[in-house]
This record gives sequence, C-alpha cells and structure tokens, in this order.
Amino acid sequence: MSWDIFIQDLPDVASINDVPATHRPRPIGHREHIIAKIKEAVPFVQEQDRDWLFIRQPGMDLSLQLHMEGPDTVRYVVAHVHGGDQSAVCVAAILRALNLRAHDTETGELFDGYSLDESL
Repeated sequence: MSWDIFIQDLPDVASINDVPATHRPRPIGHREHIIAKIKEAVPFVQEQDRDWLFIRQPGMDLSLQLHMEGPDTVRYVVAHVHGGDQSAVCVAAILRALNLRAHDTETGELFDGYSLDESL
C-alpha cells in the first residue's frame, strides 16, 4: 500500500481540522539546506535529479519530491511512501531534522517527527 505525506509549514495545532482557513504555508527553506538536513537524518538517501530523492533500504521504500518556488526555494516536500515497515520512522526522522510537521494522506491527520520515537 502506498500513500503520501506532505511535509510543509503547518501551525502548532492538535489536528488538521484545527488549521485555520486563513493559514498560508510559507516555503520551508533553501534547496541545499533542505537536502543537507535530509541527508543528516537519512545518510543513505540518493538524489535522482534536482527534484527527487529516493530511499530504498530493507524496510524502507519511499521517494521525496521537492516542490519548488523559484529555482532555489522549497515550498514543500511530498514523501511518497511505497511500502516498507520502517518508512514512517524514516519520515519521522526527516521531520525532526527539518523541525517541521506534515499532513498524512493515509490518516487525514497531522504527522510529526515526534509521533514515532524510533531512530534509524
């Protein structure tokens, strides 16, 4: 089963339903900084091209798509989880490194790096 997790600028609220309708997510950072933080959290991530990173290890199968705003600014990242029982732990590590939260399309709720305290 696969699903998507949108890593973006989200307010500190308890539920996705609590995000104010007026909230407009800001870009999350400079491309090189975002990639460096992801590589700190997941050293075995592979860059495919300017917009894609792949993580394929035992128990992990996901791709990260950088959505850009201009040539160097990342608006948000989509983690496309293709499978693997440790993929959610991997996404949690990335979120902790980026100090961001995410919207999990599988549950429809918020996903943050502290919901899973396992490490890679």
